[in-house]
Amino acid sequence: MSEDPLPQGSHDTPHATSVHVQRAVGGDGDSLSWLVGRFTPLLLAQARYRLGERLRTVLDPDDLVNDVWMRALPHLAGLTPRDGRLTPVLLKFLSTTLLHRVKDLFEKHVQGKPTAAVADGTQADPVAKLALDRSGAVTLAIRGERHRLVHEAIAALSPRDREVLILRGIEQRTNQEVADILDLEENAASARYHRALEHLRQTLPKSVFGELVDA
Repeated sequence: MSEDPLPQGSHDTPHATSVHVQRAVGGDGDSLSWLVGRFTPLLLAQARYRLGERLRTVLDPDDLVNDVWMRALPHLAGLTPRDGRLTPVLLKFLSTTLLHRVKDLFEKHVQGKPTAAVADGTQADPVAKLALDRSGAVTLAIRGERHRLVHEAIAALSPRDREVLILRGIEQRTNQEVADILDLEENAASARYHRALEHLRQTLPKSVFGELVDA
């Protein structure tokens, strides 16, 4: 399936993510490609922010995101929509999976702690086999036009607005949590998030940013 950086038609509906997750769980390769292509650019922004210079010497952001998808895909069937929408749920799940992986890397390579092996046990799952069969899907998403557009739009934000976007929009943290992490007033954190989200929605009107909650 060719990548469309600005999906049209039914792909724009709030329920598109739910439809594609259901199809991907059933083994549909096109729906898997759609999900990977839509969410990978956001995960890459999070990976670059979270790895920092030190951990990038251990694992490249591209490889980290690929690892996140391989770990997350077998569990898609267990996701439950929130208020009828699956996009924020899936994004939270993916970003949390990435945070856990970064934590493991930090403990192993910075703190020197041993890490527990991750059990596989997913080969009977259709989407797990699909992920292995289509292991190039993330590579295609990283090299694709959508990733370039999203990367450029996020890069155009100020460093602090970018941090707020990653913490609040991608990692789905509360406004108070973001304010505490970045040592900001709560209203200042909220204003930065709204400003960043509005910029991205105007720059990429058909992207996943249109589905993120801005309340």
